[in-house]
Amino acid sequence: MTLSKKLTLSLASMAVLGLLAACSNQTAQTPASSASPQKVSSSTSSSKGSQTASQAENLDGTYKGADENDQITLTLSGTTGTWEEVERDGERESKPVTVHADNHTLTVGDDLKYYTLEGNQLTIEDDDRDPSDTIVLTK
Repeated sequence: MTLSKKLTLSLASMAVLGLLAACSNQTAQTPASSASPQKVSSSTSSSKGSQTASQAENLDGTYKGADENDQITLTLSGTTGTWEEVERDGERESKPVTVHADNHTLTVGDDLKYYTLEGNQLTIEDDDRDPSDTIVLTK
């Protein structure tokens, strides 16, 4: 084999090795870089989900109070609960409750209500935010 053929063969081999190395390096980097955003995205989603769950869990318990005419008992567990009203004449009414912690609202029966939790006091306002409709319940 002549010197020029050996040199050509060596250069060709190095070029092929260089291409293989570059291709394998690109393939190794591509999944890693595409996996990173997914990992970040999924951890962001899971942390947001756990924040929502923990906010709802902070509401867990039984709250009692009164509005103008009724004694009210609100029992919450997770994102659901029961709103019970006992009128002065003893008549009872019970409504299902759904907690929407992401926007601090409760659906009580068919009504949307806003809530604020401060310590053991849960302040409930109607969707029109009329101060005369505000109810304060205590845990």
